[in-house]
Amino acid sequence: MEKLGLNEIRSKFQDFYIKKGHYAAKSASLIPKNDKSLLIINSGMAPLKEYFAGTETPPSKRMTTCQKCIRTGDIDNVGKTSRHGTFFEMLGNFSFGDYFKRESLTWGWEFITEELKMPKDKLWATDSYIDDNTLTVNVTRLRKKLQDVGIEDFVETKKGVGYIIK
Repeated sequence: MEKLGLNEIRSKFQDFYIKKGHYAAKSASLIPKNDKSLLIINSGMAPLKEYFAGTETPPSKRMTTCQKCIRTGDIDNVGKTSRHGTFFEMLGNFSFGDYFKRESLTWGWEFITEELKMPKDKLWATDSYIDDNTLTVNVTRLRKKLQDVGIEDFVETKKGVGYIIK
């Protein structure tokens, strides 16, 4: 895996999704437009809420963004640790009724393994809850990975795949 800077990662991400037919939207203002539920933009999808709600039509059914965000939920920890920050950019790919989890998961895997060249043997797909769409993609990949590293004793349950430690 090669070392990349922030600007290179951002460009690679947006270029990747543009090639997949996504419209590259500019970062919205940190001050929400027509949204009284937020004081500041705190996530990548916050400026897109009206598109998801169907109250506005997006410029494309597929979008990619690099949204500037401010987080304040853990502001008391800023400066005390190296992992707490208030300002960051969130990269995102979004579909408004065009594709769902299968494509999103497949493209995400493709991006991190082929574009960023992260080694596949260091990556594990997981599920955070029961979801048949996500589960199908990740179980297939995880089952193969377990077999590739020599683990043949694994169990499949409604919640996913695990392996037996002997």
